[in-house]
Amino acid sequence: MNHEEQPVPAPNKLPFMQQRQWITLAVVGGIILISFILGGQLFETVRKGTYQIKQAAVTGTMSAKMTPGLWLQFFGDIQTWPKAETFYFTADRDEGEARDQSIEVRFNDGSLCHISGTTRIMMPTNEQDAVNLAVQEGYRSYQDLEQKLILPVIRNALRLTANLMSARESYSDNRADFIFWAWDQVQNGLYETIEETRKVKDLVSGEMVTKTFKIIKRGSDGNPVYQRNPLNGLGIRLANFEIKEFRYADKVKQQIAAQQEALMAVATARANAQRAEQEALTKEAQGKAKVMEAKYEKEQDKIRAVVEATKEKEVAITQAQKELEVARLQKEAAELQKAREIVLGEGEATRKRLVMEADGALAQKLDTYEAVMQRFAAEFAKQKWVPEVVIGSGGGGYGNGPGRNEAANLIHLLTAQALQDLGLDLKIPSRNGSK
Repeated sequence: MNHEEQPVPAPNKLPFMQQRQWITLAVVGGIILISFILGGQLFETVRKGTYQIKQAAVTGTMSAKMTPGLWLQFFGDIQTWPKAETFYFTADRDEGEARDQSIEVRFNDGSLCHISGTTRIMMPTNEQDAVNLAVQEGYRSYQDLEQKLILPVIRNALRLTANLMSARESYSDNRADFIFWAWDQVQNGLYETIEETRKVKDLVSGEMVTKTFKIIKRGSDGNPVYQRNPLNGLGIRLANFEIKEFRYADKVKQQIAAQQEALMAVATARANAQRAEQEALTKEAQGKAKVMEAKYEKEQDKIRAVVEATKEKEVAITQAQKELEVARLQKEAAELQKAREIVLGEGEATRKRLVMEADGALAQKLDTYEAVMQRFAAEFAKQKWVPEVVIGSGGGGYGNGPGRNEAANLIHLLTAQALQDLGLDLKIPSRNGSK
């Protein structure tokens, strides 16, 4: 029995819209897969505290991104640099790398020393300086810059500074100068130096030796003359420079100790000598002070004596002037008294003269007459002219006789004589003016 062949059914076909969706999903998935695989070559993130330098994949153009954030790498070559970092040159293995990074220096006395310290490196802050470090200066990384630029700058500054002094000076007297000079050269460039030969006394042996020293060359203004600083123009700045340790060789330590002992002995001897000299000067000064004190006391006594004498002189002068003034006043008073008495006497004399002229000095004459008569009477009474009692005849009675008459006559005679001498006229004038 023949059966007709049935047609084979065609496979099921998806609708056109569904096919398109699947193609889109496949493309997106491919892109996601490619992005996942190559994503690190398309975008880059700048983290805080860093900046990145990119070299374009095709053109080779250099660029930099200085701020944190996401930016397009697009298969370019990226280098990450720190904005600031601490540079270690130390023997401490706990700082920086786990190895001795100290810098060896040699002082002008031949002594060796390892110096440890740190400094802060401040990298460029603008895109152009950042790109120049990689392009013009050729530093391929920050580590490359540390080893080829920062380390040589600090090492040269330390070594040149060490060559300007001895180990003992760096240990004691000039330690501060060492640190200052080293930092000054790190910032501004190495010093230009000149050589100077001079004889110095060896601190240990005490002998004079000739040595050549390097000293800093200075300009007309007195400031150091610098060589070119390799850091100039790179946008790099160093800060917080610190020297932590001077690690001297054992032999150098022993030498420094011996020198210090010698210096201490010299200093002690010098101090003793200075003390003795000072004591002598003090005694001399004290002696001079005592002499001056005694002299001053004598001068004081002299001054006191002069003052006292001057005072006495002034007092005497004052007293003399006072007495002179008193005498002058007394003289003037006496002269005035004399003049007064003269005036009074002249007035009295004039008065008496006028009175006498007026009455003929009758009162004076009468007083004189009275006195004369009293005198006569007294003298007369003393004379025994006749007996006071006469007994007999022919006498004429008591009190009569020749004796009595003689006495009466004598009295009359003396009275007349006195009146005549005094110019007295005892007659009473009559009313018509006749006597």
